[in-house]
Order: sequence, then C-alpha cells, then structure tokens
Amino acid sequence: MSAEPEICFALPLLFDAVVARFKTDCTEAENDFGWREWSKHKRSEARIVWVPGDETDNAGEMRAPRNPGGNGRSLGTLGELFQCRIEAFDPKEPENERVQYEATRALYDAWYRAVYLAAYGTFEVQSLTWNTNKNERRRGAELIVVCEIEAKIPDTAYVFAPDDTAANIATSLDDVTETTVATGT
Repeated sequence: MSAEPEICFALPLLFDAVVARFKTDCTEAENDFGWREWSKHKRSEARIVWVPGDETDNAGEMRAPRNPGGNGRSLGTLGELFQCRIEAFDPKEPENERVQYEATRALYDAWYRAVYLAAYGTFEVQSLTWNTNKNERRRGAELIVVCEIEAKIPDTAYVFAPDDTAANIATSLDDVTETTVATGT
C-alpha cells in the first residue's frame, strides 16, 4: 500500500516557518491564523494575525505553472493573497504614539525578515497600511500588510476521506435493509 501524498499549502508552511524563526530568534510575538482571529482582542504586547485573502476577501489569481516539468508536476500557480495584521504595544508609555509606532515597526521588521528568509523569491508585499481608525481605543499601533505568495497547484490526487468509507456506507445500507425486513415494511 502506498502512502497518500501529504497536503502542503504554501501559506500554512510560511506561517509555520515564521513561528519557528521567531522562536529561534527569541522574538516574542503571538502568531494566530484565521479569519476570526483578528476580532479576538487579546492583551499580548505583540501579536500577528495571518488571514487568508486580501481586505476584499479575494483569494488570489491563477497563473501558469512556475516550474513545469519539475519534480512533482505543477498544473498551475496560485498567487495566493493573505493579510498579516501586526500589532504591538509598549506598556511603558501607553499614550506616547511614537513609542507605539516604534514597537510596531520593530515587530514588522522582525516579521519581514522571517518571511524573507522562509520564502525569498516567492512572496511579494502588495500593500502596507496603518490602521488609523480613530473611533476605537486600541492598545499600541497596528500595521496591515497584504501579501502574495506563490502556491503550487500540484498534479496530485488527494484523499479526503478514510479508506474504508465505502465499507461504512455499505454497512449502514445493510443495517437499514435489515431493519426494514425485520419490521415487515
């Protein structure tokens, strides 16, 4: 029996590489992944939330294979969009906007270094904006980075159900039939 191919998506691999780099570099920042994560107001001093898609929920753009004929044939390349919401807070001077700016910029620089080392040549920063929503009282400052990473669409069959799914369905149908026969309907 051959082993099923492991599903490896570019964005989660990049996320894991950045988390590992932060650990190696002793960069203290919480990294969370997902659409709902940024609405959770956590009280960490440094936090990065990775969100698939851009600010309009656009997932990206399909392109021709980047390295056709390589090891493991590529059917295409998804220019996958994602956002990172980078928040930092310096509790020593909570009202000093310059101090909050510097804390956030330092975290952005550490994030960019980690992404660069993990994905050089396969990612691009599309936009970088400050969250300046004055209607809410935030701790610190926040940068919103929209990026694209090249994600290979492989010519690989993935198995999404257990091997014995057909047996489970047949057993369930047999059980229903036996019940029907037993009740005389």
